[in-house]
Amino acid sequence: MLDPYVQLKDPVLEVLLFRVGGVSYGVTLNRVIGLVRDLPGGNHDPFEVQTLLFEGKDVPVFPAGDFLLGTGPPSRRSREAIIFNDGKGLYGMAVDTADGVVDITPGDELYVLPPEDEEGDSPCRAWGVMTVAERPVMLLDLSLVAVH
Repeated sequence: MLDPYVQLKDPVLEVLLFRVGGVSYGVTLNRVIGLVRDLPGGNHDPFEVQTLLFEGKDVPVFPAGDFLLGTGPPSRRSREAIIFNDGKGLYGMAVDTADGVVDITPGDELYVLPPEDEEGDSPCRAWGVMTVAERPVMLLDLSLVAVH
């Protein structure tokens, strides 16, 4: 049986931590290009796409539930947006809070989940779990997200 804990090949993996519906998540920084604090439109329906002006560009910001189908609870308290670049353009995910960046370094425990079927319901998948301050953090792969 393979050991589910892996040793990192790279010296550091940088992960942006965020929360949605009381669950902690993380995404690697390779596609993150910015954060928007205090989302405008406090009366905005948290289950609909909104558009933000980010660095002079209109960016669609999707509710976290659009990304986390079957992966976690929905949220009605989205106050911030993580802005990503998928190589074709910018898009955002509305989250409750972005909690900062942590480094995963060799020697840290990182549990890698088995691969999922590619026909899952969610546009992203959980690929691993780590702990930060003794709380589990689900690590997400957003490479399957296609918004353009």
